[in-house]
Amino acid sequence: MKTIVELTSAARRKAEIAGLDRQLDRLCLGDWARKGDFVELAGQGEIIVFMIRARRIRVDADGVQTLVFELDHPPRPAVR
Repeated sequence: MKTIVELTSAARRKAEIAGLDRQLDRLCLGDWARKGDFVELAGQGEIIVFMIRARRIRVDADGVQTLVFELDHPPRPAVR
């Protein structure tokens, strides 16, 4: 199944500041990744930690399924 990464607005801002835009656009997480997992990426002189806030399956009208990972920053416990 194809996977894609989406960012919350806070994660997008942090990625832009750290110069990680292109790296995140190319990021491909496997279906083994779970909600609550941390994703560490090397930024400009520092490691930036994102958290998988949610994962969902998107089904297009033609039946194509995509696993979507939503990353957030800063990492924080999920609300239950």
